[in-house]
Amino acid sequence: MNKRKMGQRDHLTQVLQAAEKLFAKRGFYPTTIDDIAKEAKLAKGTIYLYFDSKEDLFFSAIERKLDVLLSKIEKAVKEPGSAWQRINATIGIHLKFMEENKDFFKIMQSFSEQLREKLEKELKGRVMEKQSRYIKILTRLIQRAINEGEVKPLDARKLAVIIMGIVHSLTVYWISQKERGSLFQDASLIREVFSHGVER
Repeated sequence: MNKRKMGQRDHLTQVLQAAEKLFAKRGFYPTTIDDIAKEAKLAKGTIYLYFDSKEDLFFSAIERKLDVLLSKIEKAVKEPGSAWQRINATIGIHLKFMEENKDFFKIMQSFSEQLREKLEKELKGRVMEKQSRYIKILTRLIQRAINEGEVKPLDARKLAVIIMGIVHSLTVYWISQKERGSLFQDASLIREVFSHGVER
């Protein structure tokens, strides 16, 4: 990679990191392109070399983090071990990711509350595709676990959606409790519920 391309990549990373931080801290509407440029220590015009609008930048910041999460999960799925072990690893990776990137999660909260109607088309096209990939990964793992006799023969896709919903709800609760304790440690709670249930 030549120096020019490396510089462009560095600028893009600076912009996305600054946007992620400010959107999470202030919300979508109060944050301006000027604010992001100042935070990134770049000229305002540089941002428009990469993004058409603040909305475009907002979704790109979300996509960037989702790609990182999916990459980690896809790598974990290929590791040795049973399907059930890979499912547990996926849950742990997701919770740890959310704990380490709580600002990112706050962006997602801002998105669902502020921009759902205005940017519904963009949501479906750019963010929901990532979510769909995640559900497919989990569904394949669960179906494999069913085939291997590790999980009861239930609807694999619905179980995948349930797992994702539990992870999401735990993260919301963790943030509402001022991020007390470790979110990652709740992976063992999810594992216990799915392995043994809660009824005595």
